[in-house]
Amino acid sequence: MEERKKKQWLVQVGNRVWNCRTQLNMSREKLAEGLDITPQYLSDIEQGKKCMSMSIFVELSQVLGVSLDYLAYGVLPEDPAVDRLERHLRQTTPLDRELAARMLLLALQAAEAMGPEE
Repeated sequence: MEERKKKQWLVQVGNRVWNCRTQLNMSREKLAEGLDITPQYLSDIEQGKKCMSMSIFVELSQVLGVSLDYLAYGVLPEDPAVDRLERHLRQTTPLDRELAARMLLLALQAAEAMGPEE
């Protein structure tokens, strides 16, 4: 990647990290502590001055509750509720995922049986 484009991409990623953190009313210190990095390093990431490791990038997406696509490219999921549910399901055991899927399907069937909202 050309140096100018890399710098531009780092600034854009940093802006998204900052926006997500501030929307969650999370201090830089608290987020840095959760990622086991210094607040200064996080500040450098948010300002586009530093490139983070893949492990920090992945952890950031999990802590901030956004997809890797969003952090990297600003691509929002088509439906945030579906994306949030998918993220939570992927963190469970296969058995718990199956139970959750069955419960959700039953809840959806019950909602459909009640008819449209008025």
